[in-house]
Amino acid sequence: MPLNYRRNYKTMMLKRRIITISVVAVLFLLISGTIIYMRSGGRNASGIGGHSGDGASVGNKETGGNSAKDVTPASGKHGLALKRPMTHLYTIGIAKMPVPDVNREYTKTKKTVDDSYFDDALFIGDSRTEGFMMYSSLKNINAYCSKGLSITKIYEDAIVTMEDGRTVTVMEALQEQSYAKIYIMFGVNELGWPYDDLFEEQYAKVVYDIKQLQPDALIYVENIIPISAERSATDDIYNNTNVYRFNAIIEKVCKDQNVIYLDVASSVADETGALPADASTDGIHCNGVYCDKWLDYLKANTYTVSAVKVGTVSSEESNSEVTDTEEANSEEI
Repeated sequence: MPLNYRRNYKTMMLKRRIITISVVAVLFLLISGTIIYMRSGGRNASGIGGHSGDGASVGNKETGGNSAKDVTPASGKHGLALKRPMTHLYTIGIAKMPVPDVNREYTKTKKTVDDSYFDDALFIGDSRTEGFMMYSSLKNINAYCSKGLSITKIYEDAIVTMEDGRTVTVMEALQEQSYAKIYIMFGVNELGWPYDDLFEEQYAKVVYDIKQLQPDALIYVENIIPISAERSATDDIYNNTNVYRFNAIIEKVCKDQNVIYLDVASSVADETGALPADASTDGIHCNGVYCDKWLDYLKANTYTVSAVKVGTVSSEESNSEVTDTEEANSEEI
């Protein structure tokens, strides 16, 4: 066999091996990539996933998140919750020390309080609470709040600066500082959540964990302030149909968790239930005048604990222990 032929034969065989190895490697990468994509896609479709903030898992017009078209229910109707398989996805934030289930009976204070009532109070919330902190006339306000904070990000975003310079999450700060009253307001950043039961579960967890971390505090939960009529009519997420639906869920959570539900929405809404046009520049956040209307409502709606029961109480029993003021609130919006 000629020498040059032998060399050509070896070269040809080497090329074939290289091509074969290359084809096998490409097929392996394609199969591996397909498997990883399918697994990660399944996780992202099963609940909160890795998305939170304004609009939570489905986007945010206010802070530049995903388009509202991504979350419009299949029916195209506002306020219609989608059906989903049962799933229980929670973020971190378990309380350090368990405490007994404490069920309280509340009595509304007859007189309107002054600013000193809030000396030992803490406000927790998103950009609406941030606006209340900046524009209301209340000067002695303590607040853990930031734009985009939500009932998932409360466990994740380090927004609280401690005295030693550390920056921690709200739940971490509550493990180190104590307050006599805590005001909670969430919901506007979650209006894009397509599953009502997931919102209820996560909101209940937030309230439960705060009760665990601050067992001696009086817990007030403020409902969602409405959207202006103009914005509500043109927005698939930030609209009052969603606000009313989510407020009903929040009220149920308050009854189940035995905390005080405050209908602050009624203090700033017009006769149609919307935020008046002169109350806001963007249809969502209240200006100084309406922040003071909000503050006046808080001053006129304070409570004391009239009785304490230790032990688990069913939802039906806890509902009967809610004050008549809460029942009246549910009729307004």
